[in-house]
Amino acid sequence: MKKLLLFARDPGGANVILPVYEKIKDRYEVLAYAKEFAWKRLSEARLPVRNIEEECETLTYADIKDFLKQQKPDMVITGTSLDDFTERYLWKAAEELHIKSFAILDQWMNLGIRFSDCDYSQEENYRRNRRHPYLPYRILAMDELAGELLKADGIHTDKIALTGQPHFDTVRDRFQHAAEIYGRDRWNVVFVSEPIYHDYDGCDETKRYWGYNERTIFDNLYRSLQKAAANAIVQIRLIIRPHPREDRKYWDAMADKFDNDFITLIVDSENDSFSVLKSADLVCGMSSMFLLEAMICGKQVVSVAIGLKRENPFVLDKTGQCKSVLSEADLQERIAQAFLQRSMDSSEKSRERLCSIGYPKGIVNATDKIIQLMEEEMTE
Repeated sequence: MKKLLLFARDPGGANVILPVYEKIKDRYEVLAYAKEFAWKRLSEARLPVRNIEEECETLTYADIKDFLKQQKPDMVITGTSLDDFTERYLWKAAEELHIKSFAILDQWMNLGIRFSDCDYSQEENYRRNRRHPYLPYRILAMDELAGELLKADGIHTDKIALTGQPHFDTVRDRFQHAAEIYGRDRWNVVFVSEPIYHDYDGCDETKRYWGYNERTIFDNLYRSLQKAAANAIVQIRLIIRPHPREDRKYWDAMADKFDNDFITLIVDSENDSFSVLKSADLVCGMSSMFLLEAMICGKQVVSVAIGLKRENPFVLDKTGQCKSVLSEADLQERIAQAFLQRSMDSSEKSRERLCSIGYPKGIVNATDKIIQLMEEEMTE
């Protein structure tokens, strides 16, 4: 029986690895490894995952290569990361050991740098000299847009396969089976945070890489919700959803500071994301994958990029399917429209129409396509 080694470090990597594992676990010998955020995510999904840090303590390239020699997989399948090199070392070691490796992308931001020798802090260096010393046998991309972004970064077409994003195969099913955890006594607004302040701005508020970060966008959103609540005389439950890589202490402090009679703030980093989504009347964020999931599930979505000074990273803005809000006045208008739609359009027929929106510009049955590609390569 062929042996496959799966690995992920980031939450997005865990999401793309999980559906692949579920479909191959009975057909192959599967060794599932992870670390940090992905280990937590996969453990919660009750996948028999091993923590690679317990078996390969230093995670240097030499140790990763020795680890692969000991495991002797026939193929390596991973997610990708921006600020961790474990996947990169796995691809390089696999190449030297004549093992084919596949890297599954989970989103459209910062693609080429994931295969370079740079991390977040060296992004400008990467832009000046786009080198890719860490390339897997194949990069599995979501769609043509992702493929074009990879090629624009200098990655050869032969390295890219368009398979779709396997996590999107599971989104609707998970949403349909999720239970609402917040009542309908208030208007439920979910704010999806991202670790921009830490990852890009170096904790220096004067150096906003994108022109905004999660803190400035939250301020814009809160002020706009205050006006909406006052104008419509409605109570709002603002559910803050921190990113797994964020320290939630900042958001706990915000919840204590801004909670009032009109707006109740809740920081929710524990509940299942689809249960949170199921309860949402409106989902607001910047460019998070959560916004795409919300749109697939028929929720009203607002991408906020007030202060943007670079090319917009939100994929649905690029495709024109959900243009980002670029001013606070426009944000207030979008919130008012969303509230009006909720008030006037709550029929079951409307819900079915909204939920018929598919994964935008995507490739369906991604998991099956990835497995088919793997099996074709293993027979060669």
